[in-house]
Amino acid sequence: MTTKAPTRQMWRRSVVVLVVLVGFCFSAIVGRLAVLQIVQTDEWQQRAVSQQLSDSIISPKRGTIYDTNMNPLAQSATVWTVIMSPKDIPDDETRTKIADELSVLLDVDRDKLLEQTQKTNSQYEVVKAKIELPLRDSLAQWVQDNELTGVFRTIEDYKRYYPNNDMLSTVLGFTGTDNYGLYGLEAYYEETLAGKAGRIVTAKNGWGDEMPNELKYEKTVDAEDGNSLVLTIDSVIQRYAEKYLANAVKETGCTNRGAAIVMNVKTGAILAMATEGGFDLNNPMEITDPDAQALIAELSGDEQSEAIIQARQEQWVNKPISDFYEPGSVFKVFTASMALEEGVVTESSTFNCNGYLMRGGFRMNCHKRQGHGLQTFAETISNSCNPAFIQIGELVGAERFFKYFTGFGFTEKTGIDMLSESKVTSELYHDTSELGETQLAASSFGQTFKVTPIQMITAMCAVANGGKLMQPYVVQQILDSDGNVVKNVEPVVKRQVISSDTSAQMCKILADAVNGGGSKNAYVAGYRMAGKTGTSDKTDQQVAENEKKDVVASFSGFAPADDPEVAILVLLDEPHAPINFGGTISAPVAQKIMADTLPYLGIEPVYTEEELANMSRTTPDVTDKEVSVAENTIANSSLQSKVVGSGSTVIRQVPEAGTTIPKNGTVVLYTEDSTPQKAVVPDFKDKTLSQANQAAVNAGINLQISGLTVNDGSDGEAKGGSQSIPAGTEVEHGTVVEVEFLYEDNIE
Repeated sequence: MTTKAPTRQMWRRSVVVLVVLVGFCFSAIVGRLAVLQIVQTDEWQQRAVSQQLSDSIISPKRGTIYDTNMNPLAQSATVWTVIMSPKDIPDDETRTKIADELSVLLDVDRDKLLEQTQKTNSQYEVVKAKIELPLRDSLAQWVQDNELTGVFRTIEDYKRYYPNNDMLSTVLGFTGTDNYGLYGLEAYYEETLAGKAGRIVTAKNGWGDEMPNELKYEKTVDAEDGNSLVLTIDSVIQRYAEKYLANAVKETGCTNRGAAIVMNVKTGAILAMATEGGFDLNNPMEITDPDAQALIAELSGDEQSEAIIQARQEQWVNKPISDFYEPGSVFKVFTASMALEEGVVTESSTFNCNGYLMRGGFRMNCHKRQGHGLQTFAETISNSCNPAFIQIGELVGAERFFKYFTGFGFTEKTGIDMLSESKVTSELYHDTSELGETQLAASSFGQTFKVTPIQMITAMCAVANGGKLMQPYVVQQILDSDGNVVKNVEPVVKRQVISSDTSAQMCKILADAVNGGGSKNAYVAGYRMAGKTGTSDKTDQQVAENEKKDVVASFSGFAPADDPEVAILVLLDEPHAPINFGGTISAPVAQKIMADTLPYLGIEPVYTEEELANMSRTTPDVTDKEVSVAENTIANSSLQSKVVGSGSTVIRQVPEAGTTIPKNGTVVLYTEDSTPQKAVVPDFKDKTLSQANQAAVNAGINLQISGLTVNDGSDGEAKGGSQSIPAGTEVEHGTVVEVEFLYEDNIE
């Protein structure tokens, strides 16, 4: 059989097929190169860089948070990260020594450290992060003693530190171990505070080993420090608020904590914001509530883990901006304001109260069972009369009521520059279409809807400042790392809610309510405090038929009434004291905070003649003076004197010079080194003023009273409460004992 030679046509076909195959392969290669060089260029560049370079992060210094007086509230302390170069460890014996000794010194796992020492291609192994100065010094000495200076180095890092521990805890928040803000202002202003990380870039050879340091294959990009915040918060006022709030929560047995806000009426700046039941900022994961600790200790496994998470979240909550509550009678301030603004009432309008009103089939009671009878509009506020405010709300009407409810900001977040302000939804209040007879009646005196404390005090400032609803804020300045001002925050007026005339009328009415009216436990001599108390039922709380629902006791007000500067809100949630009315337990807290805050801010008191006449005196210094001269000096100070001994010169006095003493109080003058005359401090609890005065006279001590208004400085309904020296304590004659008197009213 003969084989035919390929024909010319067959050769041509073969050449064509070969050309097509070559063309196809070439096209595939070109296409792949195009994908690699064009489409995937960034990815392959990154791979190349990662193989050629070792990239280490340099932490930036986080910005400081200051109070308004530039006192640091949160700052970054220098710490160090320990870096090891296993490549420079000379032998296995040294590796073992490092693992054995350094694991103990730095408190790290020995086996893990030994494993790190064996990475002989590496010059950068993190042994431990964030060690402080004493440990760094010990490490340096150990490295020097063991001649390992080429193996170890430390890189400067930062650790967040809070010098005041738990002060302002729920406002400031905290950072994580990576210095990233996790909560509060630390999280809200993360981008401002964080700064920009730096880098140490080190070249690698073809084997992946880092190049020797002496060859200078290393580049450092410095970190950029974060900016700092200057808050509107004043640490001094914050301490006042936290101290008095903590005392009240403890004394009244609140089961759901308490809150207080102090605010600049004219600007919206927050001067203090306190939540009782906070946490240690330097150890935020620790549970601080003893009851929660006890509950957690009884659990195990997943239940315990869930309880720990819940307890932490609860203690981190910033109650003034996160919790909703029914405001109760404090809201009557706004019902009254809208009625005046719309002209449906005047200050002389009258309303009758016989103890209750029926609306929508519901009996709505007055706190005074027999009723208040006929009363003026101003008296309805001082009396906090529910039936009167039902009538006032009806005069306003549903449509206008909701217009002002919206205008005062109760249907929206305030927009304060803080994390976790609660979202306001329509389920929290009644709009115009839902304000039927019953809902309008209850809403008029502050029940069946909910607000946050920050909404409430912001609206109260609008009533006080001429009718302007301000934007509340806590950061007033941003500074760069050199202290230069990057940004100044200016006050923002959101809208005009009521007229300046209505505002002035309300200031006068609310001042009368405090200075001799139904809110008199908030009285501050010389400052004409204005405000309103509230005691609201938790209407949505489920309880047994024979049990009462918990209440929220509150007070909100401002001072001085004729030119308001500072507003305050105090809220005690679920108190369990014998008397739980806001006027009895919340107003005194506000009084104490404002009595300290107003003079601290340099706001001058303006005393009435009656206040001046009843003001306390300061004990003059009469030691080493002739007895007759001393007696005249004391008499000229509207005080009395009692001489003990037969000497001619005063050698000692009680009280000491400079002590605050009530008018007509007694100063005991000792003229000999005789045994001091002793007295036992009486128990002033629940005594009327006359009873307390008599007990003090009988014991030979001076009674310094607080908490009473001038107009009601007799017996009235005030009773003795806390006292500066415990009952039964033995003291010298003439010792001053301060006793707080409170009005045990039942005004809601």
